[in-house]
Amino acid sequence: MMRLTLVIAALALPATSLSAQRTFDPERLDRTETGTRFKIAEEAVDSGKMRVMQKRIARCAALNDRELAQELLEKSDPVTVDYGELSVEYGEMLDEMSFSRCIGRAMPRSARMMRVRSDGATMRNLFAEEIYLHENDEPPVIGEGDPELLDNRYYAGGRSYMMAQVPAQLADCIVYRAPAEAHEFLETNPTTSDEREAAEALGSVVDECLPGEDSEVSFSLAQLRGYVADGLWSRSHYGPMASSAAKVDSEGESEE
Repeated sequence: MMRLTLVIAALALPATSLSAQRTFDPERLDRTETGTRFKIAEEAVDSGKMRVMQKRIARCAALNDRELAQELLEKSDPVTVDYGELSVEYGEMLDEMSFSRCIGRAMPRSARMMRVRSDGATMRNLFAEEIYLHENDEPPVIGEGDPELLDNRYYAGGRSYMMAQVPAQLADCIVYRAPAEAHEFLETNPTTSDEREAAEALGSVVDECLPGEDSEVSFSLAQLRGYVADGLWSRSHYGPMASSAAKVDSEGESEE
C-alpha cells in the first residue's frame, strides 16, 4: 500500500514544469538507467527547454523578494500551499516578485509573447531550490543525534497527511543519508550531463529511502530535483530546530 502511495506522490509532486503557451511534448522517452531500483526517465527535448526556463523564472522571482518566497515555503508542504495563511494573495505575491518581468527575461529572443500559468504548489519547490542555493554554499552538516525525518515540518491545515508526508519523508531520507551528493545535484543546471551524473550518484541512496524492496519507481530528473530541493531547504530551515528539540529531550531523559 505504501509503495502505491509513493508512486502516486511521485507523479503528483509539483515542480515538474510550469504551464506555458508554447508547444512542447510532455511525454517522456522510455530509455532508463540500469542497475538500480530507482530509474531516471529521459525527458523530451522541449520539456527540457521548459525546465531551463522555469529555473530562470523561479530564480529571478525568488531573489526579487526573498521574504515573500520564504513565506510561501514556510506556509506550504510538498504538495499544498496554505493560501489562507499567506500575508497577501498568491497573485499579488507574484506581482511583488515582478514575475511577469522575470518571464520576459527568460523567454527566447525569437518569441514575441509568452504567457505562463503557475500555481503555488509548482512554485513552492522551485523557490525551495533557489532560496536554498542562495543561502547555502555548502551542504548541510548532519550531526550525531540529528533526526532523519523532520517531525517539525509545516503541513497545510496544521497536521501531516499521507499525500504530503510520503514525499517529505523521502526527501528527508535522501538529504540525511547523502547531504553532499544532494547539494551537488541541486547545484547542477537542468538538462546537463552534470545533472544526470549527479542524479545517478544519488541512485543507491534513493533506493535505500524507497519503501519496499521489489518495485521499481521511475522519477524524471525534474521530480527528483523537487524532492532534493524540498529536502535540502527543509533541512536547512527546520533541521536546527528539530536538532535542538531532540537534544533537549535526550538531556531530559538522561537526567532522569
